[in-house]
Amino acid sequence: MNKEQISKVKTLLTEWNPLGDMSTQISDLNNYETEATDILWHVKEKSTTDQINKLIYSVLNQAFGIHVDPVKCKIIAKKIHVMLNKK
Repeated sequence: MNKEQISKVKTLLTEWNPLGDMSTQISDLNNYETEATDILWHVKEKSTTDQINKLIYSVLNQAFGIHVDPVKCKIIAKKIHVMLNKK
């Protein structure tokens, strides 16, 4: 995990904005930087898209108590998987 990866995941989460309108009510959201870091912290080198998907769901659920759209979550997981496996 490096700063560039954190920034990319943070951007993906910010563009998705799984909190929707609730995001304006959270003062320390910081464009999902904490959640991006948490997701990447738990992703292993050999993690599959499904494993990353479960991590995203778990991190966002624990952080905000929300249930995220599974289709959108899977799309973000795939993008993270591609990013991490680029050579």
